[in-house]
Amino acid sequence: MPEQGGAGSGSFTEIRVHGIGDHEYYTSLGLPVQKPLNAWVQVATPPPLPNHRLRIVNWSRSRRKQAGFLWYLAFPFTMANVAGRMEPAGAGAARAALLRTLVGVIAVILTLSQLAWLIVLGETVLRYVSLPPPTLRAVPLIAACLLTAWLTYRYRTVVMAQSEQHRRQLLPLAHAAVVVCSGVLLSVAPPAQLLHRGWPSTPIPGGASRLDAMALWIALSIAIGFLVALVLAIRSNAGIHNGSSPNAPLAAAGVLLAVSLPLMHAVTALVRMLLDNLLGYITGLFGRVRVPQPHSGILLSYDNPVDPGDSRLDLFPFLALIAAAAALVATAVVLAMERGLGLPPVTRGKAARGRWWHDVCAAAPRLLPRILPFAVVLALITMTTAVALGEGRLGGPWLALAILLLQIAGAVVVLVVLLGQLRTLREVLGKIADVAGFWPVRDHPLAGSSYRDAAVAGIAELTNRHSADEVVLVAHSQGSVLCAWLVARSRMAEAHPHLVTSGSPIGSVYAAFFPRTFSPELLADVADGTRTWTNFWRDTDPVGFPIPHAANRELPDPRADGIVRSHSDYWTEPGIVAHVAVLAAHHP
Repeated sequence: MPEQGGAGSGSFTEIRVHGIGDHEYYTSLGLPVQKPLNAWVQVATPPPLPNHRLRIVNWSRSRRKQAGFLWYLAFPFTMANVAGRMEPAGAGAARAALLRTLVGVIAVILTLSQLAWLIVLGETVLRYVSLPPPTLRAVPLIAACLLTAWLTYRYRTVVMAQSEQHRRQLLPLAHAAVVVCSGVLLSVAPPAQLLHRGWPSTPIPGGASRLDAMALWIALSIAIGFLVALVLAIRSNAGIHNGSSPNAPLAAAGVLLAVSLPLMHAVTALVRMLLDNLLGYITGLFGRVRVPQPHSGILLSYDNPVDPGDSRLDLFPFLALIAAAAALVATAVVLAMERGLGLPPVTRGKAARGRWWHDVCAAAPRLLPRILPFAVVLALITMTTAVALGEGRLGGPWLALAILLLQIAGAVVVLVVLLGQLRTLREVLGKIADVAGFWPVRDHPLAGSSYRDAAVAGIAELTNRHSADEVVLVAHSQGSVLCAWLVARSRMAEAHPHLVTSGSPIGSVYAAFFPRTFSPELLADVADGTRTWTNFWRDTDPVGFPIPHAANRELPDPRADGIVRSHSDYWTEPGIVAHVAVLAAHHP
């Protein structure tokens, strides 16, 4: 009897590559079948091992695991980086230039927003220190130096180490120049010192009012982000034929760019609010400073410590939630009007919900150009209305409830992003990060590091190690994207593997929204670079679809046991196991 998965397994090797998420090392074997013996004891049947050599690749513990919470703080920049790859298929020079220009504009605004929040966080800390107000003039310069140092570090350790060479030096230098110039300008002319009676302003003792500079920057940056999204939505709706648009990737890019700015402002506002409260508690506890110094700063407006509702920054996350709710309403309206889709079948079981999500994913390139402009306009209207109705009127128990909810939201941000707690929510964020992390840093120098080069290099090394044998790459979900990229773009010694993909987003996500990269030519290269390419999918799987140039096989779901598997449990799928066994039995 051959050794399971060991050196004595003959000349056939199966290499399994999992999908997104923080997987343990043996999840690619399949889940064990558990049976309870009594209320305290369970017995499990281990997953079956094949009769040939088996190797398991774990790639999710690469860059993102090493970067820790910094990866999540960089997520708004990563969204801009991903949006820059969403060029339509066959895009001419004008459409490509439009996307690059708009992504570049939002990228610069994100960098300036990061600088602004560093200044605001510094001002928040200094308010609890007995320093003269002129000391604040150094905060923009210090913040600019810190951000420039981080840009330089990212350029040397991440951008220079990538395989892609596109604008490696120009982009980080441009962002660093913007940061330095802005830091100097804010130090020389602090906008929060300007007398201003319109919106947004904050009354100061003596009857005058000064500009609430950070609130103004938040409003302007989000308005620009929404305007960019509207431009891309209009462009994506151009040339619609038979209900679909060849420019649908532009709408997806608009969604990412519109979300990136409110996300950055909302998360950082929650962190600032918690920092302010923590400093107030600590200084009050030790009797160092009873209340924060009530003076206007560089970007931070005058704040009366006895009035908990006068800070627009603390209440901004509510506006972000209002915008998110408006986007959900817009999406629901478009889906309800779409013949054949409608709203989710909540009460019809997991299989029906899976097929609904599958159909929604298939229709996404057609739906997004319709949803985006509706969602942006509705979000603008609701946010503006909320500001107009709530400005200076929120108080009493409603204000107390609002502050309590914001404190809870801030605690969740700290627990998930900074401390790595709340496992379920962290896993969801990790999966989103794994999807976005496929793309190397190109359109924003502060985007999260990509795992693609390292993961593909590791899979290639393992494949080449067994190149004397016949090799089959069995890949699930995002693992199929990595293996397809490996076969099409990497040079692997003399290995010419079989490829088995399952639950693959190549046809539903990558070919639909990144058609310039995952083009028909690249998929043809994948087919040419493999002995065979077989793709398994289910109609209950939201992202598993047929792929051009592959031999596509649909799997029944649910199976005879009645369990709906949707996007999971492909490793023990009888059809895939039997297919790999046939390949092993017929190898030379």
